[in-house]
Amino acid sequence: MILELKNVTKRFGAVTAVDSVSVSISEGKTLGVMGPNGSGKTTLLNLIMGVYQLDNGEIRLAGKKINGLQADAISRQGIGRTYQIPQPFLRMTVLENLVVGDLYGGAHRSVRTARMNGLGVLDRVGLSAKAELEARQLGLLDLKRLELARALSLKPRLLLLDEIAAGLVEAEVAELQKLILELKKTGLTILIIEHILSVIFGLSDRIMVLDFGQKVAQGTPREIEEDRTVQEIYLGTKSDKRVVEAKMDQPTAPEHSKSLLSVRNLDSGYGNFQVLFDVSLEVPAGEIVGLIGVNGAGKSTLIKTITRQLPLKAGRIVFDGKDISGTKPFDVVGLGIAQCIEGRKLFPDFTVEENLEIAAYCRRARSRRQTTLKEVYELFPRLAERRRQVASTLSGGEQQMVAIGRALMARPELIIFDELSLGLAPIVIDLLYEAIIKINGLGTTIVLVEQNVHRSLEVVDRAYIIERGRIALSGTAEELSRDEHVKEAYFGL
Repeated sequence: MILELKNVTKRFGAVTAVDSVSVSISEGKTLGVMGPNGSGKTTLLNLIMGVYQLDNGEIRLAGKKINGLQADAISRQGIGRTYQIPQPFLRMTVLENLVVGDLYGGAHRSVRTARMNGLGVLDRVGLSAKAELEARQLGLLDLKRLELARALSLKPRLLLLDEIAAGLVEAEVAELQKLILELKKTGLTILIIEHILSVIFGLSDRIMVLDFGQKVAQGTPREIEEDRTVQEIYLGTKSDKRVVEAKMDQPTAPEHSKSLLSVRNLDSGYGNFQVLFDVSLEVPAGEIVGLIGVNGAGKSTLIKTITRQLPLKAGRIVFDGKDISGTKPFDVVGLGIAQCIEGRKLFPDFTVEENLEIAAYCRRARSRRQTTLKEVYELFPRLAERRRQVASTLSGGEQQMVAIGRALMARPELIIFDELSLGLAPIVIDLLYEAIIKINGLGTTIVLVEQNVHRSLEVVDRAYIIERGRIALSGTAEELSRDEHVKEAYFGL
């Protein structure tokens, strides 16, 4: 075995990010690691590379224990790694990026030898013609090639690929996948994390699935695709009947409600790293609209663009009839858009009430602060009991209640809930979904961003399924619940 992990465990405070995971990779094989957001995939990679130290367990490379070594020492043992967002020396040439790593790694004794080795690696990844260009002149696909080349220049026994296809358009993904398949044929051992599931299924000999830091499944791509536990993790389980009944009791919005939020032909991303491609959607006033997709599909990027935290490359955003494409992020809440942020992002040393009150200082909400606070406490009586308690001492479910209450304090017309159920127990999720239905019943329009397909479709009026930065499927909740193509669109297989 090239790589062996035995009962590997890593905790961050009370959170166990990786929980007693054991797995091995045979020489020349490719292991895929998949799982939803927060499942522990990147933490596992960081443990292998020595970025974090283990709390328990052991990691061996070709029979030699490597946990406890520093990252540079582990790299010299024969592990190369790529990163999701390429991190080259932008003002160095493509070849110089390889030479500097080669010399630092100690694989060669002279610059001349390092240059010759670098040219050979660039030829393998299809970049030899651009060897003398500065890295900042490259497009995203070539930056990904360079990231791969830098890892290969160290002649690794094991290659770790961290979401290397992220941000690429379909044709570029196919080109990169073909390149990695060619590397596989040379006998290179690979561990790959990837949210584009067609890539991980197409490249892997075996796949390990993580959820809440635990290994929940392992097998061939076919076995994983058919595994009911894996399907539940990605497509989600159904809600308690109380949630379904609450939605059924909810009066429906008028059939021809005006569009409160309109996104038109949107392109967006991070610098040269394009994530969204020609995205269009409508959010009618008074409805709950779902935005569904696996982690890495582009959901959070779309929300950050709508709330003006990211610039548009193309397209328009219209809210309540007004083009807000040029609005500053700090002015968005004043327009009537609030966001319940993924991961909650509370002020940990503030009390519950201080976290709530600080959200009511925009002009539209300030004069009604006490009234809104009372409404939040009526919605979540538990928060009223804990109003003087410091936020960091609350349970995860209680912290999510504070995050929802904080969004309500701004008196918004539209609330965006981003990954509301992340890391929470099903019974807590049901409680929060009931609250969302009540909020909507009081007239607030909602965008619900979720990975869980089944739960989402039980509470939304309509939904958009996003895959690889594009809208793959859309329709009413009833239509999508019956559509046999939902699984295909969601998984991208």
